[in-house]
Amino acid sequence: MKKYSLCILLLIAFVACGPRKVIESTYKNGNPKVIKYYEKVDGKDQLVKEVVFYENKNRKMEGSYSGEKRSGTWTAWYENGKVWSEGSYLDGKRNGPGMVYHENGKKYIESVYANDEKTGKWRFYDTAGNVIKEVDFDLMKADSIAGKKIARRGPKCQSEKCKVQNL
Repeated sequence: MKKYSLCILLLIAFVACGPRKVIESTYKNGNPKVIKYYEKVDGKDQLVKEVVFYENKNRKMEGSYSGEKRSGTWTAWYENGKVWSEGSYLDGKRNGPGMVYHENGKKYIESVYANDEKTGKWRFYDTAGNVIKEVDFDLMKADSIAGKKIARRGPKCQSEKCKVQNL
């Protein structure tokens, strides 16, 4: 009986000490639109996680915070539940590799950020998964510093499908 009581007390303590869930906004049908999670730090509520939903209750975007700044991996989904993009944050800035997917699940963009700036070689893919373009942002920066004009390769995309959500 003592073990059972101890387990219940530990469970209550664990639940009571966990992040506090706050539904920040809802859709007209009552489904949550944005849920944020807070923890007490030095007596104040501090944002530690955010989840955004589509009206159909599928996740739209999710990620963590550290010191009220985006931190760790952030993920976005299409309304059908398939992953749209993934990217990493450190102190509120994009850092590390990122990936954007076509709605069919194939890669769309492989990217790299350093301190919120595009860096390294980015690859762009068609809906079949074939590389259609590569851009080396390190070379572009070097050329820009040296005063060289950078030629744009390929047509500029004008359609809505080409616009990528900046997580």
